[in-house]
Amino acid sequence: MTEGRMLLAEYFLTESQTVIMIANPDDPEPELVAVPHTLRDVRAHVAELTGMLESAPRRPEALGRVTELLSDPLLTDLVEPVANRLGPGDRVWLIPHDALHRVPLHAVGSELAGHSVAYAPSASVLRYCRDNRGGRRQRALVVADPPGGAELMLGPAQAELLTGLFKTETLAGAGAVSGELVRRVGSADILHVCAHGVFDAAAPMRSGVVLADGLFTAERFLKLRLSRTLVVLAACRTGVAAARPGDELLGLVRSVLHAGAPAVLVSLWTVDELATTMLFRHFYERLVAGERAIDALRAAQERLRVTTAGDVLAYLESIAPLLPAPAAARLLIAEARIRLMAADFGRAVAACDAALETVGEPAVRRSAQTIRQRALLHAGSEPPNLGRAVYAHPYYWAAFVLIGDWY
Repeated sequence: MTEGRMLLAEYFLTESQTVIMIANPDDPEPELVAVPHTLRDVRAHVAELTGMLESAPRRPEALGRVTELLSDPLLTDLVEPVANRLGPGDRVWLIPHDALHRVPLHAVGSELAGHSVAYAPSASVLRYCRDNRGGRRQRALVVADPPGGAELMLGPAQAELLTGLFKTETLAGAGAVSGELVRRVGSADILHVCAHGVFDAAAPMRSGVVLADGLFTAERFLKLRLSRTLVVLAACRTGVAAARPGDELLGLVRSVLHAGAPAVLVSLWTVDELATTMLFRHFYERLVAGERAIDALRAAQERLRVTTAGDVLAYLESIAPLLPAPAAARLLIAEARIRLMAADFGRAVAACDAALETVGEPAVRRSAQTIRQRALLHAGSEPPNLGRAVYAHPYYWAAFVLIGDWY
């Protein structure tokens, strides 16, 4: 990527308009841009957007509405003034305000396409994050698939990926307990957590990630020593926070950054496990090659957007030997879902039939039956297309954001 400038854009929503402060290193002072969209209108728009994103796994038709909402002038008008001031190779820090903290602004319209984007809760926190910047990343601590909640499948694949790229310690399954995390994290340049995320709106500092011995909350993250550690929370809704007066955000991001991490990668909604695993595969390959985290994430997102059904099926085949035997049926479900997206209806039915023969888990059986019925319903409606880009929708590639330093 061409080396460019780093711009900063900070939003402030009011009852009458939205004000954007854009700081360009070439200008003597920040520029203020007023956009005629009100706090009330933005809140209503974002409420519908987040509702559609959260319902997408259960309602595929919600994806179309998400596309409409992300392309609506109410959001594109807020991003366009920033995009218009970016040149080739420029990167940007976005500091959202109020409801905008829930919006993947990097995926709004096509305005920021080709530019690397990082986020920050505030300019003062950003300076604190930069002071905690680390050096070369060599050691990783991976927390993979702790029991609790719906069973995950791809933790071993994520752990194997980091093991092949860094000096890695892994806390997996029943061994992924809080005491071991606390004891080992101090020597890690990267902390990667593949687990279930929990957001507690009533008590946001009790939000956390599920470990084998219970919830590791934001309150507990706050007590860790994470200076110079890039933290990756590969779980659902880890970037969701509760706003208090003064736009003070409470949740996992606040705790991780205040514990000294220069940056944290988190998700804004409930994520797809397979798409997430492939995203981080590309991210870490770029990171170990020497790219900055902000650029590695952008490149990974762009790569995921063009990933075909054939690519995903080949990846599933490659990781199958890494997964425990009980994951076989869930792997078949993943295959069936991808084949359904690629209109490969006959083989989608076959994968569902194989899953139904090998498992007794009610949730997996329901998934198999649902996908099988949809495949039969659409059989013959179009030819199979394994070249289809199955993760092109922002629901799959835009969920994760880098908050903090961009190094």
